[in-house]
Amino acid sequence: MRRLLLLACLTLTACDKGNDSLPPPDKDSPMKSLAAIKDNLAFTCTHEVIPPASADNDVLFQYARWLEKNNQLKQDPTTDLEITRLYRIAAENGHVKATINLQNGSLRGKYQLRGHEHLRFSQALIDADVATGYYFVSLFLKNGIADLKKDMEMSLRFLRKAADQGSAQAQYEIGDALAPRDRAPDVAREMRRCAAEQGHGPAANILGVYLQDRGAYKEALEAFQLGVAAGHETSASFLQKGFRGPDPTDELHYLELEEDLERADRYKTIWRILARYSYAHPKVPEINDILPLPPAKLPPWDGKLQWLEAREANVPPEKPSPELIRRLTEDLKLDPATGRPMPGAKGFSQAHLSAKNCLAGTPCPVSGYWQVVEHEELRTPGGRPIIRHFAQGDVFPVEQMRYYEARLWPLPKRLCEGPVQVMWRLA
Repeated sequence: MRRLLLLACLTLTACDKGNDSLPPPDKDSPMKSLAAIKDNLAFTCTHEVIPPASADNDVLFQYARWLEKNNQLKQDPTTDLEITRLYRIAAENGHVKATINLQNGSLRGKYQLRGHEHLRFSQALIDADVATGYYFVSLFLKNGIADLKKDMEMSLRFLRKAADQGSAQAQYEIGDALAPRDRAPDVAREMRRCAAEQGHGPAANILGVYLQDRGAYKEALEAFQLGVAAGHETSASFLQKGFRGPDPTDELHYLELEEDLERADRYKTIWRILARYSYAHPKVPEINDILPLPPAKLPPWDGKLQWLEAREANVPPEKPSPELIRRLTEDLKLDPATGRPMPGAKGFSQAHLSAKNCLAGTPCPVSGYWQVVEHEELRTPGGRPIIRHFAQGDVFPVEQMRYYEARLWPLPKRLCEGPVQVMWRLA
């Protein structure tokens, strides 16, 4: 029954290619028969499309990405705050890759995002037809995070939707779930191939292992090559050993290849680089230029990889100027210092905060945006609400206000302006 539920959940959005918002189809739809489920598992490979970003917005993303790469080993908290700020501003301005990196970093505990922010950013990805938005929601449901309750069935529905929309990670995960012989191994193979074509290293590697095990050596070779391009060190290891011409009895490494020591040595060189820098997610997009598969002849190669040369050169991209930050934050009402939405902004929320109203002269109990309490006889001079950010422990100030002062009857109240010990509340 559990296996039937898994298969049912993974088929629910297989034919739905629309840009649906949350939630997916009715959770209480009737259970299908196992035969019908397997019929509906049919998968059409779709690659995720990332919309292009504006040139100004991309300046923030590229600089944040450069800081992120240079902070992988140092793990300096101050640098993480700056990365978060730049990613936030870029994400609020619609930069898809910044939105994805910000959420991934938060899920790893590097950057700070609240539950409602995760959901808002994921919905923004979904609205932009980016499959990773569905994948994030499936993670939240699977783990009961981001203000969502744990719901495995709904999680699987979002996972399948993500795979159909083009998420390589979702395709890889569903491929793993469907790979056993008594489930849907053919569909699993197609999902893994689709993910591998998008640069998913683990998907390419496991696809290569699967094909090798079934004697489809030429296809296995191509899959491992995709794995190397994606930076998967194990794929490089399989190829360097396969090109040493092992005996057919060596089932782990045999790929039906003649001994080619020059190719084997090149793959070994690449394997060492990929293994040494695995934490930095290296790539070898030029693999077919330096190591084309047989029967192509090997071209000359100096032993260098583009990714490693760029890493060692470490040329910093353009640094965002204060003027650029101002332009990208002003209209959206973002705090330039943090990238967070301020009061009046679309994504502003302090629902996670709770505190009683406080009188001027008392300390602030919780960091956040606070607003002066107004009523019919107490107004701000300019007619606009007074909203300020206070850190915990800051003392609330008195404010210049307009108020009515009572006079002896029958004289009417008099409008005055001056400093008032006002009451402050969370905005």
